[in-house]
Amino acid sequence: MTNDRYVWPFDDASFREVKPGFWRRVFTGDSLMLTFWRIREGMGPTAYGGHPDNEQFGIVIAGQLDFRIGSTERQILRPGDIYWAPKNFPHGDSMFIGDQAHGETWILDVFAPPRAEYRSG
Repeated sequence: MTNDRYVWPFDDASFREVKPGFWRRVFTGDSLMLTFWRIREGMGPTAYGGHPDNEQFGIVIAGQLDFRIGSTERQILRPGDIYWAPKNFPHGDSMFIGDQAHGETWILDVFAPPRAEYRSG
């Protein structure tokens, strides 16, 4: 498999721990950013708020995400479930329920435009 600017293989060593229990890998295109999160079981809660300059889609790949989006009501998302947070739309207050295989929640977030503060990886 080619490892160039168009193809990236899965690689545990490429994830960067950004705070205890939260690892991410960031891929940036011209107008989109993909962030692959691996979050340890039991982490959270995260902040609750919105991104004034970024629209966000997310899909749960493994584990479960217990969070709020646009209201005070909590929702639990499972593998294959997708969420959308328009610009400045409140979301977060997240708790993470790990899968049996890894004890982690895996989430793919897509941001448009790319988040400046994530560009360093």
